[in-house]
Amino acid sequence: MDKWTGRAKYHERTKQLVKTITPGDIAVLSHEDIDASAADSLIHAKAGAVLNMKASMSGSIPQDGVQRLLEGNIPVFDIQTKGVGPCLHERDIEIIENRLFLPYSGRFLEMAVLTRYTGKRLVDLQRQAEAKREHLLASFIENSLACAQNELTSFLEHWHDWGSGSSLSGRDVCIVIRGADYMKDLEYAKKNILPADMCRIAVDGAADGMREIGLCPDYIIGDMDSVSRESLQCGARLFVHQGPRGKTPGFDQINRCNLEAETIRFIGLSEDAAAAFALKEGASRIYMVGGHRDMEEYCCKGRKGMGSSLLMRMLAGSRFIDLKGIHHAGRSRYDKWWKINEKWRSRYRFPIKGKAAFRRVEGGSSKS
Repeated sequence: MDKWTGRAKYHERTKQLVKTITPGDIAVLSHEDIDASAADSLIHAKAGAVLNMKASMSGSIPQDGVQRLLEGNIPVFDIQTKGVGPCLHERDIEIIENRLFLPYSGRFLEMAVLTRYTGKRLVDLQRQAEAKREHLLASFIENSLACAQNELTSFLEHWHDWGSGSSLSGRDVCIVIRGADYMKDLEYAKKNILPADMCRIAVDGAADGMREIGLCPDYIIGDMDSVSRESLQCGARLFVHQGPRGKTPGFDQINRCNLEAETIRFIGLSEDAAAAFALKEGASRIYMVGGHRDMEEYCCKGRKGMGSSLLMRMLAGSRFIDLKGIHHAGRSRYDKWWKINEKWRSRYRFPIKGKAAFRRVEGGSSKS
């Protein structure tokens, strides 16, 4: 009989929830179609299990968030009983098979019926989503072009109203966004691609990931809803992204930290605003790490098209260097070396030191 116990943590926004999770806590979400970046953040937080008040995988769009969680040994359940999520916050709960229990006065009260994601259920839903891919793609393209057309006037108005500067004149800039696998891409890029003296711009919560690997951002741009207090106080210059309607909820977080920030008014996502800032300040090249790039990512974020992001990429042209998925380049090389090394070790009894052999494949010296 399968059984899980732990302290439940609930928040209606996953990016806020992961800040409160300690290893082993049971995350209670309200997140339809869990996207890859949300799944990665739950894995990084070491959640013991995931309970979702919405469909973790609806089968309406292709996504691999649930698959990532299961591969990370985190069980995923959908709650079939409505309205119980907030009642579970900061309570010790117990999951037995497909039932959720709450200990109370020495007894266990059954709170909800659950649906667990198994390998078979995952495959069935993936096939269902793949069958809808062509229709979804046609709709996404149509919406993207329509959004780009509708947003073009506002996009150009914001662009022309924004005064040009020279703080990044002639410099390479790296913009980091908290997208799928962004930490893997960032670590690989840091070691193999990015110049050490380049300017670093974090979009919102990506500042936390950058600081984890020793890259302190020079600027933090975003709505400030997922960045930690520690990162806001790291010395970076802060810009709150103001939407086209003038709303700046990010200043609440800034004021709570007793900090000062400037405002960037620009249409679209915060990563678009960050790219516009880099271009307006004279950046020569912009390396994008973790940016939203494809239909699946936008759909999982509830966006049916990419509008302003499409316009921004057209505007930036060859100055954009997209490093999405770059960590796979290093992994494929290492995997190839490992297979060769494994054959060699099976033929001979003496050990081969991994680092030395890897340098030989690279063509460098084998001396340590």
